[in-house]
Amino acid sequence: MGMAASQARLLSITARMSDNEQSGQQLSYAKERLADKTDQVTKEYNEALKATKLQIMTGYSDGAASYTDISFKALVSPQVVSSLGRQYCVTDKKGRVLVQPEVADAFIKAKGSLNAFLGRLGVEQGGPFSVSDVDPAKNAKDNPDDKIVEKIHEAWDKYFHSVGIDKFGTNGDNSHLWQFAYLETGDNIGEGYATISVNGEGAEVLNFAGTNQEQLELYNYAMALTESYYSVGDGKDSENKPFDKHDFTTIQTQYDKGNSSMMNYYTNLYNKMLTSGFYSYTNTPADTQDPESGEHWVYNTDLYKGINLDPNKEIRKGATDGTPLTDSNTFEQFLRNGELLLETFSKSEGKFVSTSISEDTCVQEVEDDTKIAIAQADYENDLAQIQRLDSRYDLQMKQLDTEHNTLQTEYESVKNVISKNVENSFKTFG
Repeated sequence: MGMAASQARLLSITARMSDNEQSGQQLSYAKERLADKTDQVTKEYNEALKATKLQIMTGYSDGAASYTDISFKALVSPQVVSSLGRQYCVTDKKGRVLVQPEVADAFIKAKGSLNAFLGRLGVEQGGPFSVSDVDPAKNAKDNPDDKIVEKIHEAWDKYFHSVGIDKFGTNGDNSHLWQFAYLETGDNIGEGYATISVNGEGAEVLNFAGTNQEQLELYNYAMALTESYYSVGDGKDSENKPFDKHDFTTIQTQYDKGNSSMMNYYTNLYNKMLTSGFYSYTNTPADTQDPESGEHWVYNTDLYKGINLDPNKEIRKGATDGTPLTDSNTFEQFLRNGELLLETFSKSEGKFVSTSISEDTCVQEVEDDTKIAIAQADYENDLAQIQRLDSRYDLQMKQLDTEHNTLQTEYESVKNVISKNVENSFKTFG
């Protein structure tokens, strides 16, 4: 090999050795990063093992408490009342009650009437309801009953006494001078008003004239009795024929004692909404701009709290995807960070009182087996990937070491050739 060729070869080998060493250094760094990644994955896994979730007691089975994962629907379900005797409501930090869109809509359209509110609750809420407790098969038109008429008079008498109205005259034989009627204003239960007249003359509308809850309850009860007994046959169908607007045989009333729990549930909720205010979610922006009810609606955008909606899903009024109403993770997060607060109804105080997820005995925090199982799978998958990379890096480093040793041997050989060429050259020209 000539001098020039030997020097060129030596430079080439030197460059390859340099590249080899650089590649080895990069692999060493990569293995260090894998070690850091392993530490990070292990740390994340250990944190995930601490994952917990909130559960609400739903009753007892074979003497043991039954729990379900907490959600808005599970917490405020009337079934919790029937099984545990506890009624919850959820409020924001301002005290406003969070309710389902259907409940909010029923309250808004009821315009301050408990009877109308209960009558507007749909099948999903177990309704419609009426606080009337007379036989729903009895009515002034088709099946009159003197005992019910007397009961209606007694109910109004109690209300009149409570508010100081003097309407208690009789004909001397203890029969009432006063007669009642119920005038319809719409197609829904509770859309109307009671009137009172003397011997059928001079009808006077009976508006609420009280100032406290007890008086209001007496008024609502008397109104409900009057409605259920008198509100028949006042409507017209498409052929202008009379028809019964309200068939109370299909309405949940207190005549069936089994309805008392649901009736109390929604009455308590109504009173809380009335005194504290309320809100719900809507996918209709115009609802939030309504001058009369806009304050009760929160617009549910397509990206709420980081939860994407399905773009192919129909957007409808009342849809609540991604809100605390239907997303249990969002609901639990809001409870934990204080954006939502819990209250439970106190029978002794007759109102909702504050409680919390930490102090309420029916709420428990347990390991989230689902999240832990997911974390376990992710951890094992991450470790498997790290191990595959680590094995690949080891193989590459072994190949680099072999190549480096070969290059080093060749480097020494070429270097010796050059040295001998230089030595021979000095002898020739010496």
